[in-house]
Amino acid sequence: MVIGSSTTYLGNEIPGLRGQKVRIFAVLRGGLRPDANPDADDYYVNDNETLARLGGVTAEDCIDAAPILPDGTTSFVHLDPRAIDLECFAHLRNPSAQ
Repeated sequence: MVIGSSTTYLGNEIPGLRGQKVRIFAVLRGGLRPDANPDADDYYVNDNETLARLGGVTAEDCIDAAPILPDGTTSFVHLDPRAIDLECFAHLRNPSAQ
């Protein structure tokens, strides 16, 4: 299960978020590609069954996520970090690029 799960942000692109817990709301499929089409039917995927059918999360995806607040709720502010900047997808990083 990806959608609805919680993980830690490990990246440096979003100031102040490093090391914070976030909740995943959707996957922005191919969000890092120059030809990404936000209007495509399969761009914003917010259910696990559809995500699995489309092949899961890749290194080219971004994630619709929100910081988890101390009381366990999520912020109303959503962010779109690269999938590889989240702990649960760190295995997708290209080892030669590190």
